[in-house]
Amino acid sequence: MSTELEQRVTTLETELSEVKQMLGKGRPQKDWRKTVGMSKEDPGFEEMIRLGKEIREQERENEC
Repeated sequence: MSTELEQRVTTLETELSEVKQMLGKGRPQKDWRKTVGMSKEDPGFEEMIRLGKEIREQERENEC
């Protein structure tokens, strides 16, 4: 490999590493434990669950 090409690859690797570090800092890791229980006792959420069950029951009845 030529010296010029080696230098260009080294520069690209360094820049890529820097970009990865910047992206890593800006994106927090998703953690399902932070969202568990968020909708506890939320009337809107409970209504959504009720309606979902109702829809599934109707679909089962229509399949028979």
